[in-house]
Amino acid sequence: MSRHEGVSCDACLKGNFRGRRFKCLICYDYDLCASCYEGGATTTRHTAEHAMQCILTRVDYDLYYGGDNFSVEQPQSFTCPYCGRMGYTETSLQEHVSSEHAETSTEVICPICAALPGGDPNHVTDDFTAHLTLEHRAPRDVISLLMRLKPTRCFDFFFFPP
Repeated sequence: MSRHEGVSCDACLKGNFRGRRFKCLICYDYDLCASCYEGGATTTRHTAEHAMQCILTRVDYDLYYGGDNFSVEQPQSFTCPYCGRMGYTETSLQEHVSSEHAETSTEVICPICAALPGGDPNHVTDDFTAHLTLEHRAPRDVISLLMRLKPTRCFDFFFFPP
């Protein structure tokens, strides 16, 4: 099991911990180790009602998926930062937020940016619906758009740039 390098639990202060990491989607730069999350750790700024995104290390993610190499196309479970419901894909999270929280404008941390390798774990947005639409469009949406624009060349452009 690998470690969450450069991350410390904001409750027990353990750094570079192993196992699951829980990222608050309301509090800026607030993380809990699995033990503190399961114990219901709170502070003056963080309550147990805040939505949390579970983040696995890359090694743990690979182990969970049976040793398959990591790929952003693989299933990933995301949490809605507004209502705390879990188990969304990028696409279903976008659909959920658009239908259930379209008028909500509370600042939240993007769970997709936080969970994916190379993402910004503290990306704050006050228009989460627009952020999802602009930054996290499903790859098939981009491909279908390219096909409509130039159907005979989109895959050449995508995989074999000039």
